[in-house]
Amino acid sequence: MKRLTAIFLAFVMVCSLTACGSSGSASSGSAASASSQAGSGTSAGASGKTYSIVYLTPSTASQFWTYVGIGIENAMKDMEQKEGIKINFSTVGPAEESQTEDYVTAFEESIAKKPDAIVTATLAIDATVPKAAEATQNGIILNFVNCGLGVGDDGAHQDSYNEFYFCSNDTIGEMAGQAFLDAMKAKGMDIAQGTVGINMNVENEALNHRIQSFRDYIAKNAPKLTLTDTYYNGNVVEKSQSNAENIISTFGSKLVGMYSGNNITGDGVCLAVKAAGIGSKIVSVAVDSDDTEISSLKDGSLDAIIVQDAYAQGYKCMENAIQTLVTGSNPEKKKQVNCPPVIITGKNMNNSDMQDLLDPTRLKK
Repeated sequence: MKRLTAIFLAFVMVCSLTACGSSGSASSGSAASASSQAGSGTSAGASGKTYSIVYLTPSTASQFWTYVGIGIENAMKDMEQKEGIKINFSTVGPAEESQTEDYVTAFEESIAKKPDAIVTATLAIDATVPKAAEATQNGIILNFVNCGLGVGDDGAHQDSYNEFYFCSNDTIGEMAGQAFLDAMKAKGMDIAQGTVGINMNVENEALNHRIQSFRDYIAKNAPKLTLTDTYYNGNVVEKSQSNAENIISTFGSKLVGMYSGNNITGDGVCLAVKAAGIGSKIVSVAVDSDDTEISSLKDGSLDAIIVQDAYAQGYKCMENAIQTLVTGSNPEKKKQVNCPPVIITGKNMNNSDMQDLLDPTRLKK
């Protein structure tokens, strides 16, 4: 894998929070470039046609999936104008990510309505695989965004969907490790001693990479640091906060920091760090962004966020689904496309492009 600094620079040059891929090399553009690709000119024979497309979200309450949805809806509007078509669009799905049975039920109901395309993400891979196969066999264009049927570009079950846009969890974990050690050095902390608390929402094949790659990076670059077992919270903020409070009380002065593998986990950890008043004494790094994490980044109780371009992933996923419907073939050369993340800190968070990543509602049309 390329050096992390190179990944970051490539992201900035191209302008490219639960949320899931693993390893991959092909990269997408940014939110801004994604919108510009709507371009001009229509596909022959497409003008005047009407298509039905469903966004099946893992959570209607999650800010991350809302950000993905903004990209999806912007792509729909751009493509309607470009191609002269009409999209009958709907969003369905459970309120919370933990309601995976309701997600599968919503998938079944969506298939029964026979839309032209379904754009979705899954946190229940095993239960989703047969539904994906059923949708594809029934001629529905099925695209996955962020969380698919595998761990990125591993090709798992790729005959059961059209395209998958994701963010490498291996890269996320490694960049989190880099940001963690950089923050320790910036605070004058000794990377040769101390304990790091590891926190995550749930355990699954894809998200495990986000934790293991962080562990691997720290083991290679700061081998004397001790990492705790992973504290899981079921994607519940209160449980995450309780876990973090437990870590703080258990390890006391030996605790040098905490890593939070998604935004819900990060919210709970931020609340615990603020309550304990130890923001200046430890390092805290989280993944994805929401209001609580952004506020914590501002007040110093969170040192860095590894942010995926949720907007661009959603935009490209919808754009590809519509292009496939209009042209009759998938325009991508690879079935899995990696959209790199970026490290956001208190120093760069006010830059305009970073603000768009932190708050994609700024881009809503």
